[in-house]
Amino acid sequence: MGFLERRADGVRRAADGADGVRRPADGADGVRRATDRTGDPRHQRGEGRYGLKPGPAGGSNDPLFDPTRRRAAGVPPPGGPAQTAAPDLVQPDLVQPDLVQPEPVQPEPVQPEAAPAVRPADLTDLLGSSVLHDRTQRICRAYGLLPPAGFRLSRSYQARDVGVEIAADAHGTITAVFLHFHGDDGFAHFAGEMPGAGGVAPRRAALWANLGRPQHSGDPQRDRFLGDHGPWDRWVLASHVLRAQYDLDGESLLRLTLTPPPRG
Repeated sequence: MGFLERRADGVRRAADGADGVRRPADGADGVRRATDRTGDPRHQRGEGRYGLKPGPAGGSNDPLFDPTRRRAAGVPPPGGPAQTAAPDLVQPDLVQPDLVQPEPVQPEPVQPEAAPAVRPADLTDLLGSSVLHDRTQRICRAYGLLPPAGFRLSRSYQARDVGVEIAADAHGTITAVFLHFHGDDGFAHFAGEMPGAGGVAPRRAALWANLGRPQHSGDPQRDRFLGDHGPWDRWVLASHVLRAQYDLDGESLLRLTLTPPPRG
């Protein structure tokens, strides 16, 4: 007996059963059907040459979207307890700090240069000098002395906010400096020291105390056309002539006029 005959005989005995009785086939057509170990008919495989080949019990060959295996959300699987879905953890919003934008640097407003303290020497040095001279121009700019007509060469330069006024001739030579007090002629009150060590008190008694008795004086005048004028005093000093005009009360100083000293 060859190898193939012995194997076929063993297969027939296994099919007949231990009692020697042949079992009928499972199918109506006489073909025996074999199932895999899971009993799932979907995985039924026919008997091959080398015996039964059970199909896969699951895995990648199963349908990925089998309608029979879908479950609604929250429905427990068969034979298992209901599983409660873990609540979603609310993540707090990450607070992004606002980026601080640097404020644009605003340039400080340019303030007009304040008039320097009036020094008597500055004003008396203007007498006899030309308005075109550099030093004269610096002093005029420092006190805001501007020509009324806007020309560089003028007969009058006024700084009403500090109570200073200068007069010049046709050639631009300064012939007089006026210091106004107590609102004289619409000018502000001159707040500096009066030239010639006249002090700061704009009164007749203070001038007499600082400068001595004047060389010339005048009585009050009443003029029909020019109006009424108070008394006046005049001192002839080394560098200039100082004339003081008073109010009608004879005491309050209204105006100081500085002129060059007489020649000779």
